[in-house]
Amino acid sequence: MMGGSRRGDGGAMPIYPTGSWVNPGTRPDGSAVAGAGRIRIRPGDRFDRHHHDGEELWHISAGAALIEIEGERCRVNAGDIVLFPAGVPHDIVAVSEELVGFFTELQTPGGATGHQHSDPADAEGHPVAALAPLED
Repeated sequence: MMGGSRRGDGGAMPIYPTGSWVNPGTRPDGSAVAGAGRIRIRPGDRFDRHHHDGEELWHISAGAALIEIEGERCRVNAGDIVLFPAGVPHDIVAVSEELVGFFTELQTPGGATGHQHSDPADAEGHPVAALAPLED
């Protein structure tokens, strides 16, 4: 689905309605944003360990997750912002009932866009586990 365009104070402003993503085929010419959109992941959904040629930024708006960055696991919660440097492998291991957020992937000149896999087996993905509640 292509983004629309609405007139704003600065001229035409691309609008991407719910369910659509910014990607190399829909972004404005000259944009460094390789991809952007909403994410929603529930236990049992599939996700893949991957990296990007450019940086990726996540904003967690609801829920919680156990993520893995370069082999180290940490918990992220609603309100957190996570910055993955270019080339750094990352993964979602487990999520609360539902993880909701927004991602932005930046493109580097000459770099590929989307999920990149150092190990081809990672491209198959894995089921995301249910996140155990925090103990008091």
